Amino acid sequence: MSADDRRYFHIALALIAAITAARVAVLLLSPLDLYPDEAQYWWWSQNLDWGYFSKPPMIGWVIWLTTAIFGDAEWAIRIGSPLLHALTAMLVFGIARRCFDARIGMFSAIAYLTTPGASYSSGLISTDVPLLFFWATALYAFMRAMDDPRWRWAVLGGIAFGLGLEAKYAMFYFLLCAGFAALFSPKARKVVLSGRGVAILVIGLLLLLPNVLWNAAHHFPTVAHTESNADWGHARYSLADTAEFIGGQFGVFGPLLMVGVLLMFWKLARGPERPQGGLVLAAFCAPPLILIVVQSFISEANANWAATAYVAATPLAVAALVGLWNSRVLWLSFAIDGIVMVGLWLILVSPTFADGIGLGNAFKRMEGWRALGDAVAEEANDGHYAIISAANRSIMAELLYYAAPRTAFVRMWDKDLHDDDHFQMTLRLKPPAHRVLMVLSPSEAPSVLKSFDSQTLTRAVTVPIGGRHIRVTQLYDARDYRGPQTSQ
Repeated sequence: MSADDRRYFHIALALIAAITAARVAVLLLSPLDLYPDEAQYWWWSQNLDWGYFSKPPMIGWVIWLTTAIFGDAEWAIRIGSPLLHALTAMLVFGIARRCFDARIGMFSAIAYLTTPGASYSSGLISTDVPLLFFWATALYAFMRAMDDPRWRWAVLGGIAFGLGLEAKYAMFYFLLCAGFAALFSPKARKVVLSGRGVAILVIGLLLLLPNVLWNAAHHFPTVAHTESNADWGHARYSLADTAEFIGGQFGVFGPLLMVGVLLMFWKLARGPERPQGGLVLAAFCAPPLILIVVQSFISEANANWAATAYVAATPLAVAALVGLWNSRVLWLSFAIDGIVMVGLWLILVSPTFADGIGLGNAFKRMEGWRALGDAVAEEANDGHYAIISAANRSIMAELLYYAAPRTAFVRMWDKDLHDDDHFQMTLRLKPPAHRVLMVLSPSEAPSVLKSFDSQTLTRAVTVPIGGRHIRVTQLYDARDYRGPQTSQ
């Protein structure tokens, strides 16, 4: 590494450290409760396994590690997110440096770390965070293998590929991207069509094998859930949904970075000189984007479903923008994304700020759960209930975390015997249950309470949440549960 390269690396490292330190401080200061998915992932971390109903196990492992070190506070559950994003940014530096130069690498690392998507997800823990880290690791190893025939890079790529699959099955896109890279790059082709390419695949699949065996033992719930999310059986073929998804990508990646990536695609398609590095990055960016655009047209697609594309997209976008108006467009992009990042910090530290700018509604699912948990734990302990039960996954997950201390078991009410989530699969309420504290939203109560011989409303818990809304939850003393067969 030359002196200039080291200088750019040290600048990137210092900025990444500063931003990450700020993000950790924001987590420590934030009063926001766990999002229902975060509470569910925490519960998974308390019950380590090779798989869970809706996701592979990596998210549970990450939270287990951070909470084993720091405890079970909300910030400790979430801290893996900013730390992994920081490591991913450093990998983006390495990827961009190999394709372009260290200056582009420095800008790319900071651009990745400050994208609106990364800024938002650094305030919570989700499956995308470890996925992006392992994707970046696998891509860096793949690009090193293009120039270095030693097996170490193939082994690293295979391990990263397998661990990425244990984070989210979207890691399978990596195989498609590598295939496209082989079409356009002789160096990539040498990796893919060799023993090293086979090794990457075999190592990755071997690391996924425990999850496959877990799924087989549980009738493949994760595969079924993934298919259900795609929802091709209820195809809508909606151009409006596609337009909404594409517009969302400008918000997730940053508006000017998205312009930059599109500009680079145009240059690579039309330019007489097409650098292999740029073509390989395009191959690891375009397929996930195209696939999810198609998915958005057929059924629906969340804005984060194409997240893997942006590891390679970031250097492409930066390389395009750095040449526009003496990098002024790139600096404008940093300014816009930086304002969004700081705004998110203010919201996380002071939810009333979100209400003041009209965004409180977006964070309402992260408020009011501790108050509900305290009320439920108090009611359960005072009433000497043996079982607390909820009828929807969000309340169930939040009670497992926030309804403490408690002596009662927490169980999931179900309308039938079909597993629709991890709680129904592992913590289903079963008869005989003679006395249950049912925790229900008002809309759930009429249908749920029919499955008991008697029920008495003991209290209603009303808590303010974001957007100046309130959440009302009713607590019932429910007697003699008959079971799901008669609850419809």
